[in-house]
Amino acid sequence: MGTLFWVAGVVIALCVAVFLADRVLLAMEARGWIYWRKTKRLSSIGVDLVQEGSPGAQAAKRAMEQERVRKNVRPAADPPAPLRVDLDAGTVHIRRQDGDAREQ
Repeated sequence: MGTLFWVAGVVIALCVAVFLADRVLLAMEARGWIYWRKTKRLSSIGVDLVQEGSPGAQAAKRAMEQERVRKNVRPAADPPAPLRVDLDAGTVHIRRQDGDAREQ
């Protein structure tokens, strides 16, 4: 019976030690000294270099750049908006869709 109490005491002591170590490491992380559990870890440089050199990564990067350029560039021949609201004057100008330039 004495051995059972001794083993239970050791297990409880280990659990308390692990809990206290976790709390200490979380406090160090809160001060910015280390990364432990709560803060997102930074990616390693080696993994980034390997991914940059692969053809798949280069193709994905090129496609992302093309999409970014496509979204930022508007065609020069955009027709004027069919509806214009002038809040200061309290008027609304509607342009006909058939190409007539008169405003009503």
